[in-house]
Amino acid sequence: MVDVFEKYYDEHNLDENSQYSDMTKKQLVIEVEYLHDSLSNILKYIDEGGTDLEKIHAEAYDGIYESRL
Repeated sequence: MVDVFEKYYDEHNLDENSQYSDMTKKQLVIEVEYLHDSLSNILKYIDEGGTDLEKIHAEAYDGIYESRL
């Protein structure tokens, strides 16, 4: 599976074109952890029968923007 991501990375020249290319490893780890937590929370909510799209939407945006604070 890593090959798929590496291929995508290379094909899109993400070393230069990514919005994250100027971030440090520490910043990237923080970003990934926040996004992972948000996705996990969304999946848990859905697995427990949650259906409120506003709540899912809010959690997704919190994950995206919280990591940038």
